[in-house]
Amino acid sequence: MIARSLAVFSIWLAGLLPVGLAAQEGDPQAPKVVCRMCESRGCFPCTKHGKLLDLELPENGTVFCSVATVCKVCGGSLATDCKTCDNVPVQEQLEQRRKLAQEWLAARKKSLPEVEDRKELVHIKTAHLDLSFSIKPTTVGKTKIDTHPLAHLYATRLEELRTLYMTTFEVPETDLTGRLEVYMFRDAQDHAQVGPRVTGIGTSQSTGVKLMGVECVFSMWQDLRQMPNDEALHRNLVHNVTHLLLSNTKPEQFLGNRKAGWIDEGVAHWFEDKVTGKCTNFCFEEVLMQPGAGFKGGRWRAPVRRMVDAGEDKSFAELSILNTDQLTFTDHALAFAYVDFLLATQGGAKFRDLVKLAKRDQPMREALQTVYGLNPLTIVAPFRQWVKENYSPLEPR
Repeated sequence: MIARSLAVFSIWLAGLLPVGLAAQEGDPQAPKVVCRMCESRGCFPCTKHGKLLDLELPENGTVFCSVATVCKVCGGSLATDCKTCDNVPVQEQLEQRRKLAQEWLAARKKSLPEVEDRKELVHIKTAHLDLSFSIKPTTVGKTKIDTHPLAHLYATRLEELRTLYMTTFEVPETDLTGRLEVYMFRDAQDHAQVGPRVTGIGTSQSTGVKLMGVECVFSMWQDLRQMPNDEALHRNLVHNVTHLLLSNTKPEQFLGNRKAGWIDEGVAHWFEDKVTGKCTNFCFEEVLMQPGAGFKGGRWRAPVRRMVDAGEDKSFAELSILNTDQLTFTDHALAFAYVDFLLATQGGAKFRDLVKLAKRDQPMREALQTVYGLNPLTIVAPFRQWVKENYSPLEPR
């Protein structure tokens, strides 16, 4: 552990500033500080982080973490100076790291005055995400995980979701430039205070609110009636953050109110299913207020197959012009199935192109013709045939 961490630190410190270890290890003319105690690295991993040190390392995706930053020993540098040698470049870089971490945390707390003093609140910055997290310790698999490492787990999951999204649709980095800003609270009161302010929408009674388009903001609290465990919480995050990613993909635009609700919800459901195996999230109160809110336990392939076999599936011509808040439960399932069909048979790049045309307000009949050579009438037969070949009418065990 120590040897591996030291190697990581030498790489990390060399990249932090254009001097220091970069000069010492890369320039044969630079003065060398030789020390057997620290293997001439000038520092040691901070031992106060214990087994959690790995979570804080840049190689594992963490840029800054509030828990590491308030460490009384290293102050967020993740390393302590070697007292045996006097390696000035490394000392300067550790101090710079501490300064950057302290400035970041101060700014983060200042931006959230409503919850600034919450001791349980963890802030994490990764390459594409700013996360504030206070979910209570949760069992993941068979292991109960405390709030701090759980926050790192969710930061990793969200970065992985972003990568999966970009890979699926072959989206270049230049087309997805917004930083994800996610707030996950254990208490409704914290979300009620922060959510409406950071998104500019929603009410204090909501479970979650989003700001989509150029901005990518999601705030929520874990209502245990809806999200009783890690699986349900993770699925909720996948669904809602997929909406952020879809809306932020250039041209930045929310599709749910532009007669493309089947894309807006179908894509979010597709990633729910891809990552967690179920679809249980719906974004509008009009749907959630219906008795027994939900559809077939979140496993939709079998009921879609039975709808198709019975000829009861809504025509695509009708489905494809609805806004998200007009979709029924069966519409959500069909939207998922149409996305599944197009991705499986035509690939993600074509679907990405369809989304771009829809965001530019091209009528769906024209967009389908341009990208797939289909129209709202001719897409139905191949869709139904594909469903019959790929979806079993039997419920999964």
